[in-house]
Amino acid sequence: MGDLEEQLSTLQQIEREELARAYREVFAMPSGKRVLFDILTDCAIYQDAFTGDDNATNYTLGLQAGGRRLIGKLDQIDPRFYPTLLLAVADLKAMDQAAANSSATQGNDDDQDA
Repeated sequence: MGDLEEQLSTLQQIEREELARAYREVFAMPSGKRVLFDILTDCAIYQDAFTGDDNATNYTLGLQAGGRRLIGKLDQIDPRFYPTLLLAVADLKAMDQAAANSSATQGNDDDQDA
C-alpha cells in the first residue's frame, strides 16, 4: 500500500489542495482565527470532559472529538497552524480587553462632563 497521495485520484488531490488553500486563506485573517477559536471553544476542547454524570461526560467527549478532528485537519495542512492560532487568539483577546478598557474610560469621561 502506497502513500495516501499516491492513492488519491487527480480530482481528489485537487479538491484536497483547494480545501487546504481555503483553510489557509480564511484562517489567515483575524476574523477567521476568531471564528475558528470560537468553534473550538464550542467543541469543549478547553474544558475537562469528566462531569460525574456518564451522559454529560459522553456528550462532552463527543463535542471534543469534533474539535480534535478539526485540529487534526489543521495539523495536516500545516503543523504550525494550531499553535499559531493560540498565539493569535491571545493577541486578539488582549486587543479586545484594551478596547473594553478604553470604552470604559471614555464612558467615565462622558459622565464627568455632564
